[in-house]
Amino acid sequence: MRRPVALLAYGFLLLAAACGPSSSGNGDDTGGGDGGQTVDADPTAPDAPRVIDASSIDGSIAYPDAMPYDDGGSCTTWMCENPVVDGCMPGTADVCGNGTDEDCDGEVDEGCACQAGAVQSCFRGPPGRRGVGSCVDGMQTCVGSGEFTYWGPCTGGITPSADACDSQDNDCNGCADDNPACCVVELACPGPGDMPDGAPFDNYVIDGTMFFGGAVTSWAWDVTGGPCDQLLQSSVGSVTYTLSGQTTSTLTFRPTLSGDYTVHVVITAADGTVYECTFIVHIKGPGLRIEMCSDKTADTDIDLHVHRPGTTTPWFSTTTTSSSVNPDDCYYRNCKASSTTALANWGYANSPLPECQNGPDGTGWTTLGYCRNPRLDIDSIYDSGVPENVNIDVPANNGTYRVMAAYYSGSSTAGTLVAHPMVNDYCGGHLVGSYGAAPDVVTTFDHSGGWGGGDMWRVVDVTPQVATTDGDGDGFVDTTGCTLNPLHPPGMTTGYWVTDGDRTY
Repeated sequence: MRRPVALLAYGFLLLAAACGPSSSGNGDDTGGGDGGQTVDADPTAPDAPRVIDASSIDGSIAYPDAMPYDDGGSCTTWMCENPVVDGCMPGTADVCGNGTDEDCDGEVDEGCACQAGAVQSCFRGPPGRRGVGSCVDGMQTCVGSGEFTYWGPCTGGITPSADACDSQDNDCNGCADDNPACCVVELACPGPGDMPDGAPFDNYVIDGTMFFGGAVTSWAWDVTGGPCDQLLQSSVGSVTYTLSGQTTSTLTFRPTLSGDYTVHVVITAADGTVYECTFIVHIKGPGLRIEMCSDKTADTDIDLHVHRPGTTTPWFSTTTTSSSVNPDDCYYRNCKASSTTALANWGYANSPLPECQNGPDGTGWTTLGYCRNPRLDIDSIYDSGVPENVNIDVPANNGTYRVMAAYYSGSSTAGTLVAHPMVNDYCGGHLVGSYGAAPDVVTTFDHSGGWGGGDMWRVVDVTPQVATTDGDGDGFVDTTGCTLNPLHPPGMTTGYWVTDGDRTY
């Protein structure tokens, strides 16, 4: 369970590698909004989202005056005295498996074999700057199949850039604002670890006046999401999260999926100076979360299924008719609060309402009084830009869950409408596997049929590792990792396992 809504505060470490931040005063915010006032949501109300308030710093906003150097100098002594070495080793091969670009050629772990669909953290900058200052890891996915696999491009994260006089170490050399232009620093961007984790379906509030206290003429916020958001943005022009207040000082961001989101704000001050901040917000759902999206959400109904560990019963039903629902298969018939048949019962404890009441099926879960495990909290039926998502807040330790996508409707005649689904696996809030992403798209998903009568893609077997303690304080024992076994046609070591009209496990 998560704790009730609380105001989460973060403090920025305003480093003084240059002359130090200097305030121009807490001028009026002329960009609109209410100055960042946040009203906590009632945690018991299904229509009032919980709020992760990342908008306040302990104490009132105040930047110290420029700090003199001990030698009596001023901003002429701006250089970093002991910069972190970049660690580049040109001409050497990358060390496989560590997500680092040792030879600094812009490619991470090139030439290294990997398991298709696996996702690892990676860093696109010099190895010595990894985890220093503002630098944050991105992610890369293993592409290819069989013996011919390789790590794809490292995307996301934050890499070194010129220091921007924003109270951060942008070039990740161990010194903030070591730039001769940073005599007076007006901006205090958040760095790694400053922003609290959020949760799916909760409002995440960010107050830009915590970054800049001067007079402002305009604000412009944007957010970049993970694999499903990027697929949906490119295919239907939409994303899975909502934003409000993009042109005001206070952004309210409401995600539906786990993962890392890159937040970017452009602030135009009254004197015409343009300031920018870019930082990562991590959205973390507990346990095992399986999400599915496709490039044809508006034209198809593709359903996500997750099979109970220790069973190999057929998908959908244990009989030849649709009148019987297989309780070992979690899907739209038995894993939604609004399901008309008995909810899947795999012996797992129910979760408290805050875990699900603000999702699309929240009213139904509120009526029941709990969140079921497993549960389908997002069901997409010809809904443009809407994914599907199955949650198990505390999965069985070392239990193996099989993931399947079924083409229910949209292409009753084979080949009429080819869809390209993508499945992403999150364990303990972190992306560990991604299947169906370009260039490794599913190419034979073109025939729909209800009740297993169409194409079925058996994607991956996921085996979570679950601890016995709650190390992160979210009310659930921690899911520490997952072992992934991508599935191939029987007798083969490559290719996606897609069948037509075959409900066998």
